[in-house]
Amino acid sequence: MREFLVFALLCITCALFIQPLGNDDLPVLAAVYGITWALCVAVLARRGFYRPSTAYIILFGLFHGGLLISIALGGPDVLPGYDSSWLSGGYTAGAVRLTITGMVACTLAATVAAGSAPTRPPVAVSPLAGGISAATGLSVELAGLGIFASAVAQAGGLGLLSGGYTEFLQANESDGSLGYGTLLIGVGTILAIIAGGPARVAGWIGFSCYAAVAFLIGTRGAVLFPLLALLVVEHRRGRRIRPQWTLIGVPCLLALIGLVRATRLPGGDTRISSLWSAPLEAVAEMGCALRPVTVVLDWHSWGDSFLHGMTLVAVPMRFIEGVTGWHGGPPSTDDRLLNVEITDRVGPIGASPIAEGYHNAGLLGVVALLAVIGLVLGGLERRPRTPLADARVGIVLLPLLIQTRNSFAPVPVQLGIGLLLLWLVWAVSRAVSARVGRR
Repeated sequence: MREFLVFALLCITCALFIQPLGNDDLPVLAAVYGITWALCVAVLARRGFYRPSTAYIILFGLFHGGLLISIALGGPDVLPGYDSSWLSGGYTAGAVRLTITGMVACTLAATVAAGSAPTRPPVAVSPLAGGISAATGLSVELAGLGIFASAVAQAGGLGLLSGGYTEFLQANESDGSLGYGTLLIGVGTILAIIAGGPARVAGWIGFSCYAAVAFLIGTRGAVLFPLLALLVVEHRRGRRIRPQWTLIGVPCLLALIGLVRATRLPGGDTRISSLWSAPLEAVAEMGCALRPVTVVLDWHSWGDSFLHGMTLVAVPMRFIEGVTGWHGGPPSTDDRLLNVEITDRVGPIGASPIAEGYHNAGLLGVVALLAVIGLVLGGLERRPRTPLADARVGIVLLPLLIQTRNSFAPVPVQLGIGLLLLWLVWAVSRAVSARVGRR
């Protein structure tokens, strides 16, 4: 069965290049995209939806095609207050073709890399390692919560809960610490989950408090990305998430996202009639990562040169430049960072791994970048289900999930921070164990 699904994916991808779709037929584009997305999920989900590669493709597909699918189902006014005129700018079909190609490349690479992923039960964490993981995880989570609380206070405090999303973004747009605060909250909770017991409960309580405030402010992506990574880690640790909870929870979450968005609009309608359109509005709002792809296609159609990987190594380059004094300047003005260039030329519309790959090396860049992501995710699934490996899965998955709607630039730094913390837990555990053994 899986071979048939893979064959169907390859046929669809080839057909899109042999007979390109038109830009003016959004329902057809949405149908082709939705079918391909469903096939990719079906290929990867044979062992469940909470595997790293399956979780990534589900979120990737939602954020890149949600608006297109919602408009096809609910009409052009499905997202009140949002200008979707860019869909008729002439680059939508090309963006959909690139996105489908990247999604299929990621799916096939993850399938090959995962192979026959081990199904052995997870290994229990030792009391000593659990204590160190708990102390480190909760400390890191508290540090992240402190950064987030400081960002909220700087933007106006709890008054933001009544509709201060724009003020929150404006107050923190030039401060990169907020992103690291979200990262530390996610990594700290992962380590607390690995420790188990009271630390796991405390970690979830801390994350829930953060999620409630962040969600009501309007930063829904900053909640959804770490939440999905945490659920993947819980699944690997042997805690079964029942399908009915997923089937009930996802629509309820989408309805809540839509209702929260409605309260942020001037004269927002939160009556019961809006409850039925709220999930579709939520999918549409999250699914706007296709726009950066159309923007990049537009740039190169007018003669922009490919960057040959510059955006992917911009952060390490900036570090070297900062140490040597050769270059430098604040990241908010460095257009080697894709999100900065897009903001300067178009506005704060986010970014996308598809846009990043194409801006660097065209179609080849899209296939290469998404295939590497797929190989990494598939490789994670082959790891034995030990506490160390399970923590590594969550720590690597979290930045990749965040990148589905943002630029690649911070991913190496985020991975470095998370893996360094995990190494410290492992190193301290080994050192203490060796000392106890000698005694």
